[in-house]
Amino acid sequence: MFTRRLALILTPALAATGLLATAAPAHADLTPAITCTGWTYTTYTPGLTDTVHSTTVVDDGDLDIIDAHSPTGSCLPVGSAATAGSRDVTALLELSCTQLITETGTETVDWNDGQSTSFPFTATVVRGLSNTVITETGTVTAGEFSGDHVVETFTALNTAFAACVTPGGVTSLDFADIITITPL
Repeated sequence: MFTRRLALILTPALAATGLLATAAPAHADLTPAITCTGWTYTTYTPGLTDTVHSTTVVDDGDLDIIDAHSPTGSCLPVGSAATAGSRDVTALLELSCTQLITETGTETVDWNDGQSTSFPFTATVVRGLSNTVITETGTVTAGEFSGDHVVETFTALNTAFAACVTPGGVTSLDFADIITITPL
C-alpha cells in the first residue's frame, strides 16, 4: 500500500519534470536502446538579451557523468554496453532570450563503450510558466543505435533568464538533459 501511494505521488511529479521513463513492454526484444539523464552547461558570448544577435554557444553535455556542472545522472541501456555519454558542441547562432533556439543541426554523443551516435535534429522551444524546454528530435544516421529515433529535452528554470534585461545578459544556463533513443 505504501509503495502504491508513493508511486501515485511521485508519478505526476516525475512526469511534470520529464524524468519519468516508460517501461518497455514485456514482449519487447532486446533491440539496442538507451535513456539517459544528465546536465548540459551552456555558455553564451555575448550574453543573451532581449535583442537577437550572433552568439557563440558552447555546450558541455554530460549524461551520467558527474562534474562541476553535472551533479547527477543515470543511463538505462538495453542491449548496449553504453552507461554514460558526453557531447561538446560549439555553434554560432542568432539568439535572444525570447528566441532561444529553433534550429536544425547534427549532434554527436560519445558513449563510454567507445562508440558514438550522430543524428540530425530539429529543435523547438516551449517557454512554460516555470521552465523553458528545448526539444530536439531526429533519427540516428551514424554509429551506435543507427536508424533509431531520438528525443532529447533540455529544461532550464525561467528564473535563469532574469539577467536578460541587464547589459551583459545571460552568459550561462544549466539545463537538465534527458535523451531517449528507441528503435523505430
